[in-house]
Amino acid sequence: MSQAEKSIDLLAPKKSLIDLSDPTQGFDSTLMGYSLSTLMEDVILVRYVDSNDDGTAIIRNGILVPINADTKAWRIGEVLLKGTKCEYVNVGDHVMFPNNLGIPINNLDVDGIGNVKKGLFLNEARIFGIVKPNVSQ
Repeated sequence: MSQAEKSIDLLAPKKSLIDLSDPTQGFDSTLMGYSLSTLMEDVILVRYVDSNDDGTAIIRNGILVPINADTKAWRIGEVLLKGTKCEYVNVGDHVMFPNNLGIPINNLDVDGIGNVKKGLFLNEARIFGIVKPNVSQ
């Protein structure tokens, strides 16, 4: 096998059937009298845990950074629902992911949770890791 045949650039990326990599697709998160109860494929729903109450700023070491100041910031969210093909995350995990990927949601009713004011639909493959909050002593 030649060196060119071994190139990682030649590998086809594995994509989910549901691709949530383009946030410009938009999503009307009003379900008009329904609550979301199940996700398919490798889709996860996360609620932001690193922003202020109105969702206009990311909290970094106690400092509020306007979201529009850094659109590619790392974000932290709690997994509220996971799709049927998720392999690594569980409901309740905190995950780290880029702010510029996924489909943002606002005021989405989720079965057993209630109204989620600010969150994101994201493919599991888009997260960079599972994180744990530091506990101060």
